[in-house]
Amino acid sequence: MLDRTLHQYCDSIVRDIKLPRPFSAKALCDALAAQSARRIYLHPYRVVGVDGEIPCGAWIATSQADHIFFEQRTSKYHQEQIILHEIGHMLCRHRLQDIDIDEQELTGGDLTRPEVIHGALMRTSYTNLQEKEAELVATMLLDRSRSWDGDGAEARERYLGEALGFL
Repeated sequence: MLDRTLHQYCDSIVRDIKLPRPFSAKALCDALAAQSARRIYLHPYRVVGVDGEIPCGAWIATSQADHIFFEQRTSKYHQEQIILHEIGHMLCRHRLQDIDIDEQELTGGDLTRPEVIHGALMRTSYTNLQEKEAELVATMLLDRSRSWDGDGAEARERYLGEALGFL
């Protein structure tokens, strides 16, 4: 897909989304959940045994709800970007591998058990194009939110995000 086509596709997904004010990734999750009548849970977790294969974020869809996992040992700005990236996968309707996980393990179970989280995270995969789409959707959501009241990131986090090319 050409960059222009990719941009047009992602813009068609983002342009009609009503962003909550004040904007945050959590507020957007709440708004999307209310619209779809499908619960969205946010799960901070700690990446352990970093070997390059554990992602810093993931979206796990079960039959009952959507679960977004994000690295908790990073800045608030980066956490928001991770969550918005996973929302990008949801909004683009990317297909996930089938995951056989008990909903109770994700919502009320012991999320400190590495085998529950890592087992779920390692069973997801996307194409490079899907990753580009999700990241562009996340960036477009952030850009739209910044146009009227910012995204809640502190100035130094925004500067770092801009310097690293996240904006």
